[in-house]
Amino acid sequence: MTSRLNNWLAVLLMACLPVLLLACAGSGGGEGGSAGDSGMGDAPCTECGERGEIKLKISKEKFYREWNEAAYGRLDSTAVVGVLPTLKVTAGRPETCRMCHSYSADALDFDLARIEDSLFVKAFPKMRRELLLPGMRLPESDTLYMDSLSALLLQTEFTDGKKLEDFTPWQERDSVEQKLVREPPLALRNLLNELASRYELRYVSMPVRLDVYMDPDLGSSGGYTWKILWSLWDARYGELVFLVYSEFTAETTSRVAPEKEWAVPFAPRLWKMFSTNLKSIENH
Repeated sequence: MTSRLNNWLAVLLMACLPVLLLACAGSGGGEGGSAGDSGMGDAPCTECGERGEIKLKISKEKFYREWNEAAYGRLDSTAVVGVLPTLKVTAGRPETCRMCHSYSADALDFDLARIEDSLFVKAFPKMRRELLLPGMRLPESDTLYMDSLSALLLQTEFTDGKKLEDFTPWQERDSVEQKLVREPPLALRNLLNELASRYELRYVSMPVRLDVYMDPDLGSSGGYTWKILWSLWDARYGELVFLVYSEFTAETTSRVAPEKEWAVPFAPRLWKMFSTNLKSIENH
């Protein structure tokens, strides 16, 4: 994970440089529709087809979400939330892929972080977000600690006797939304407590696992499959605030390839968790 963290940080620090703005696709579409231009500069790309607005059709969708009503209800909007990079990113692609020259695990992680940040600012404008990366909130000397912590979190049992990184429990609960007090195992609570104490945090946003596979044969100009487990924890008390599993296929309906902003369709799905009045809905 050390190299991935360093690469993620490098991408973050270079985010405003023109070289990262030379992408050939436009802004990603959302809920079966499209989003406006994000302002990122588009460069000519003969391999990617036309420039302009990317349009995506979302299909084959699965979702699951759960929340701890008590923990969610007492969210301290002025507290410090530690922002972990995605613990495990898989960026799959064919050997020959004309739309994958900007695509990588680090690019996916950075794009997801961009979406997360905008939603947190919208939902909790007073909440201070701290990047849990060496050289940011963390001293460089803590690199090995974070590598070890990430590996331990992924391998720690969470529910149904399965590891935290396992998608199976959430895929089996497709289309379920529920209030649930799920007490994490002691080993997981201890890891969260240690993280909170070490860096003086209250909350931790934790994208656990992200699997994306690019498919040039989808739609008009390619597409991708997306699977993610995203969670927010009250680390001080070692309890889950909420969890979202999202899986879908995004395929183009235009000639613009999905060469950037892959996390855009996930944004409204994560925002639904932030914005829903949980007292107004029943388990289903």
